[in-house]
Amino acid sequence: MSPAIIITDSRYVIDGLTKNLKNWEERGWINIANKELFKATAYHLRNRLAPTAFRWVKGHNRIKGNEEADRLAGLGATKDTYDQINTTIPQNFDLQGAKLSKISQALAYKGILASPNPEYKRRTLGLLDMTRHAVHEVSNELETDRTIWLNRKHKDLSKKFQTFTYKALNNAYKVGDFWSQIATLEHRALCPTCKEDVESIEHILTECNNVTVKTIWQLANSLWPEEIAPWPNISIGLILGCGSLKIPHNPDELDPEDNKKAESKRGASRLLRIIISESAYLIWVLRCERVIQEIPQDEEKIKRRWMNAIDKRLQLDRVTASKIKRNKKTYNLVHSTWSKVTAPNKPKNWITSLEVLVGITLHRPPQTEAT
Repeated sequence: MSPAIIITDSRYVIDGLTKNLKNWEERGWINIANKELFKATAYHLRNRLAPTAFRWVKGHNRIKGNEEADRLAGLGATKDTYDQINTTIPQNFDLQGAKLSKISQALAYKGILASPNPEYKRRTLGLLDMTRHAVHEVSNELETDRTIWLNRKHKDLSKKFQTFTYKALNNAYKVGDFWSQIATLEHRALCPTCKEDVESIEHILTECNNVTVKTIWQLANSLWPEEIAPWPNISIGLILGCGSLKIPHNPDELDPEDNKKAESKRGASRLLRIIISESAYLIWVLRCERVIQEIPQDEEKIKRRWMNAIDKRLQLDRVTASKIKRNKKTYNLVHSTWSKVTAPNKPKNWITSLEVLVGITLHRPPQTEAT
């Protein structure tokens, strides 16, 4: 058997089969893209009796072999029926698990999420489906179960809200039907406001007739600049999947302002995630204060709490842009997120000048029911 040279324009493939292979194997291939192909390739390379070398070439540079490989790949991608590639390897080569010296809590968590057949309870499966379709209505993207779980930890969402959505998706809160199965406590299953409806996370956040739910979602709608996109229909799926929300952007060819439009949509998507997550979590907090601690609430108090929650996120962004991540990218993101919901007469340096008082401004007065 003679030596072989593999020529490719993919540094990822070369590094994966040389520099990174040992580390990937020791960490149990957790969170490695195309791991089955890498495993099979590594097995066949190690089975060769002659040495194998790799050579990188620049792609799309009129190199005959590379251009022909691209052509064949293009033909393969357009096939109605894909070729079945045999990636099976001997069981004694396919080592399972990761070395204890390489494992960490974060890596173990990723491994659990990457499990091919996670066993979800029926309620969790229903919530995942509702989340998937609610996000699709806004973002025109159909999320998988995995991306829903991953985006639940989106950096725009507070840690408290991330924990809340994790428990909500796993039906871990003691509300509604949880009490129906406990003798003498069945009455706790009913909503204390609506009296006849069984309480659930969905009911608490979107359906309850309590003044908290109506006031907060009306305030959220009033803050949202509708010239960007219509205010979405708030549902439990949209709340649990708000980390996946994106305002669709369809770039126009030859439009010199396209980059600005894309940046504006990124900021708007971020604002939408913040408004929905902060509003939903505040509804939950106020419900617990009202039901468990029996703290009285009125519309003015609810409004102040909501305004403070959103304003806190605004001020946190200003501090981040002026003191922590002082770069153009962060500045532009903060500007595109908040510029349309703050006072129009604010100074140009309102982001970095913390001594300047800047707060949110409602676009429209909250709707009130006719008496």
